[in-house]
This record gives sequence, structure tokens and C-alpha cells, in this order.
Amino acid sequence: MSTEAEVKELADLKQWIEEKVRSLEDELALLKKMMLIVDKQLTERSFVKAAEVPSVAKPAMQIERRQLKRQSDGYLLGEAEIYDDNVKINIAQDVILRSSTPPFKSYFIGKILGGMRGEDEKQAEQGKLEKDKVLQYDIEEEGGRIRSITVKGYRNKARLNEILSTAIWTFTRMLEKQA
Repeated sequence: MSTEAEVKELADLKQWIEEKVRSLEDELALLKKMMLIVDKQLTERSFVKAAEVPSVAKPAMQIERRQLKRQSDGYLLGEAEIYDDNVKINIAQDVILRSSTPPFKSYFIGKILGGMRGEDEKQAEQGKLEKDKVLQYDIEEEGGRIRSITVKGYRNKARLNEILSTAIWTFTRMLEKQA
């Protein structure tokens, strides 16, 4: 049997828990409001027209290099040379990729690069993007083999990462089909 003191202690504990839950719910609601404010500010400040960005003298063009490796075993597929707004994907010497092998044209060129180019062309038509900033790409082939892919005007890190990760995925699928 419970004593009156135990019942009082349990009631006090329940009241403390309820107050704590209310306090945490209030704090969560406030944090969500603050996140909305921060998101709104980021959106407003991140999407600034190029003409509105202050001009800053750029240092000499630097190259960042990234190895493109197959996820499953780390096999080297190629290397990306990343410039300010261009990337050149050089296929590794021992990797044989042909542009006729799916899903190169349909997915990588058609959906990914073509999709980005289409978005850019739409923005250029609306006057939101200069025509010379529309994404361009060039595929260098030698004897039917893809040697390199150059993409000009990727414009932001998210697009660059999408291009590189999709290239890795596409090259991996192509090698599987050729095996």
C-alpha cells in the first residue's frame, strides 16, 4: 500500500514532468520560428543577381583536383580538374568508356547536363542569367573512347557535386554493361 507521502511525491514528480514538457515544447516552437527566419534570410541573401555582387579582383585561376573513384571498391575512374566555373573530367588511362554505352547519352548528357542547360536557357530567356553563362559541355573522344568531358558554367558547388557524383555513377554503370 502507498502512503500519503509517496502519493504526494508522485504527484509532485508528475507536476514537474508536465512543466518540463511544456517548457521544452515552448523552446521547440521558438527554435522552429527562429529556423524559419534564418531560412528566409538565407534565401534572400543567397540568390543575389550577379550584377549586384560587388566586384572583387580574383586571384590567378587555381585548379582543384578530385579523383573520381568507383564506390564499391575505390577503383579510379578518372580525375576532375575544377576551375572557377569549369570542370574537366579526364577519364583514367586504363578505363575504356564509349559514348554509345548506356546510360551515358540518355542519363548523364540528356538528363543531367541537358537538364541543367535547359534550366539555364530558361533563366537566360527570362533575363535572370546572361546568355554566355548558360552551361556548355564538350566531349572529347579518341578512337571511339571518351577521353574527357568539359563542363563550362556549372555556376555553383551543388551543381558541381551533382555533375561529379552522377559521372561516377554513370561511369560505373557503363563499365558494368561493357563487362
